[in-house]
Amino acid sequence: MPVMDEFREEREALKHGTPKQKFRYFLDYYKWHVVAAVAIIVFAASMIYNMATRKEMAFSVSLVNAFDIGTGEEQLASFAEYAGIDTEEFDVMADSSMQIDYTSTDQNTAASLQKLMVLVAAGEIDALLSDEAVIEQYAYSETFYDLRDVLTAQQLEAYEPYFFYMDQAVAEAISEAQMDPDYDSNAMPERPDPRKPEAMEQPVPVGICLGEAKALNETYIFLGGEGILAVPATSPHLETVSQYVDFLLQ
Repeated sequence: MPVMDEFREEREALKHGTPKQKFRYFLDYYKWHVVAAVAIIVFAASMIYNMATRKEMAFSVSLVNAFDIGTGEEQLASFAEYAGIDTEEFDVMADSSMQIDYTSTDQNTAASLQKLMVLVAAGEIDALLSDEAVIEQYAYSETFYDLRDVLTAQQLEAYEPYFFYMDQAVAEAISEAQMDPDYDSNAMPERPDPRKPEAMEQPVPVGICLGEAKALNETYIFLGGEGILAVPATSPHLETVSQYVDFLLQ
């Protein structure tokens, strides 16, 4: 018997079937359609709810190669209070999930590099805290603000002893070398000591060393030694970053 004729006979028989038979028929033929439809509805409702209830981000800090020893949320709440941020209306966030090891090519490092690149490009990070290796690497990729464009005159004077520098002349030489078809990563210009601007041709303060930030160092442990704060050039909340620097160092 042709399939369509068999299907018509089944439909005709169901007109006189019991509710249980009709329900079983429905499950046999339409179960997965219903499951898919419900899943789509739930997903869409969840997306709409999250968009409707999501608070505007007031400040976001990312900590790379740092381990929270259990009081990170408390410190973030203290900063929100210090900066006068209403956490009922705005979000503040600290992300310490990224780990980068330039001597390794493990999956964690690869995923963290990708995540950090996306967050910086999207303007999702106001302040980046990490160890010297990470900050220096991104500094010479010209990822950070010149702190003279972020901090007040009073802050520049107060925090200058803690500045972490990059040499703009070396950054430009590295960029030019990378454009060469015969580029050799082992023949890059040497990077000068980031704490000795007097040895640089064009010193630019791109970070603040946080060895004196007692509260921070009681909250986070940096794998590569002293933590350093830098400000991505896409940071959307520079005034809050300025407050955060004072919060950490005063």
